Amino acid sequence: MPRASQLLVPDFTYHHSSSTFAVRSETYLGNHPSIKYNTGAVVFDDFEPSTPRILLVQRSASDSLPGLWEIPGGGVDDDDESILHAVAQELWEEAALTAVSIGPLVGKPIFFGNSKEQVCKFNFLVETKGTMDVKLDPEEHQRFVWASEGEARAKKIGDLELEFTSADLEVIVLEAFRTRREAKESLRST
Repeated sequence: MPRASQLLVPDFTYHHSSSTFAVRSETYLGNHPSIKYNTGAVVFDDFEPSTPRILLVQRSASDSLPGLWEIPGGGVDDDDESILHAVAQELWEEAALTAVSIGPLVGKPIFFGNSKEQVCKFNFLVETKGTMDVKLDPEEHQRFVWASEGEARAKKIGDLELEFTSADLEVIVLEAFRTRREAKESLRST
């Protein structure tokens, strides 16, 4: 979806460890001018609390890296209120899910690009509002699945092979299960 139709991002809470990313985008981008930034939204369902599943989306056949799997996300623009707002915006644009809470970072930032342009991708745990009624933008993604940790590790759900966009993203997907467990345990102990 074009950025011109930017979602008026509703209020959301964020984890204290993510406060660095709550500053205005131009402030963060201005302090780090040689890199472009992307975000990723790590979303879990709670249909079966004992077996959480992560949302994975398959890139459209007409887009770059066609048919490969990733998490919802995309670029941080100057007009995004903050990097955290960019996470919420991209999740809305790519999956029609509304962020209500943005948690801690998942794993280390992923760096990619070429000699002319470097991109740094921050991935955050995100809780969403309402049902998990995912609606994809067909220009960007053609399919979605909910994968358990075992399925993500095996890179397979039934007969469906999961080939990720990068080895770094695969690490983030697997790290997300640990980060989520730790976040849930932290909430129980407070």
